[in-house]
Amino acid sequence: MQDSDFLTELGLNAVVTRLKRVSDEMLHDGRRMYKELGLDIEPNWFAVFKLLRKFGPLPVTSISEALGLSHPSVISIVNKMMKAGYLSESRTDSDSRKRILELTPRAVERFPEFDRVWNAGTAGFKRMMYDTDILEMLNVLERRIAEKGFRRRTIDELENFRPVEIIQFQQHYAKDFADLNYEWIEKAYAVEEHDRELLENPVDQIIEPGGQIFFALVSEKAAGTVALVNMDDETFELAKMAVSPEFRGLGISNKLMTACIEYARSSGKRRIILESNTKQVAAIKLYRKFGFLETPLDPNSQFARANIRMELAIRPDDR
Repeated sequence: MQDSDFLTELGLNAVVTRLKRVSDEMLHDGRRMYKELGLDIEPNWFAVFKLLRKFGPLPVTSISEALGLSHPSVISIVNKMMKAGYLSESRTDSDSRKRILELTPRAVERFPEFDRVWNAGTAGFKRMMYDTDILEMLNVLERRIAEKGFRRRTIDELENFRPVEIIQFQQHYAKDFADLNYEWIEKAYAVEEHDRELLENPVDQIIEPGGQIFFALVSEKAAGTVALVNMDDETFELAKMAVSPEFRGLGISNKLMTACIEYARSSGKRRIILESNTKQVAAIKLYRKFGFLETPLDPNSQFARANIRMELAIRPDDR
């Protein structure tokens, strides 16, 4: 296997597994730390200590609800804490099956020692994450999961999923080529004269001179588009890539890019060039993913907004 992180390569498909991996690593590291410090506690006991310290004796069910942990998970934790001498239990007169947990004098006595370590841990974690508001990220994630969980969201996406078809230019979709591109250009920039030339006259400006326009269709609706403008016998220019916000997340940009590269290769071209603006972070990332490399700007560029030029060699001897 290559020396790479497979879970990272999987992107959002592995986000839950990566969260579990981070959690496991922090728990294991915490156990090693407590052992080095001579403390006979576990990292996942912390919340129970804090909860009972604040509210006093509580039944297992209340602890489970307060922490958002399953009943079996809480039972496993409190049983270990009792064995270590940090919790004691009692039963209610009305229900002998109901366990009431409270901190022992030993736990209370050792709180100053525990607090010192916990505060140091909080400070260390805060320093590590100084440039990221991880608590707000967790708040957003938990809030949105509460609104609609992963199961429901996945089922909804499956119900709404429609396959993406990539086609070459058809006059029927010429207006979509213009509309999809005007939408993103107008949001970020001023529409320039060369924009209008290409978008209003795609046949004259792109198709007849030897270029091509691709459309990504979802249920016959144009969800994305991109053009290859014929520059010379060896070069296509990638231009006017757009994906409707309604259909983002279906991998349409990747499919359009793949279609462009395959078409350029089959046409005998040696390279694909493009001009863009570094404000288009997602687009630049996509281009780099497919192997485009930055080259000097063209002083004769027809776009005032262009501040980056990139090129992809599509023949092995040009790499």
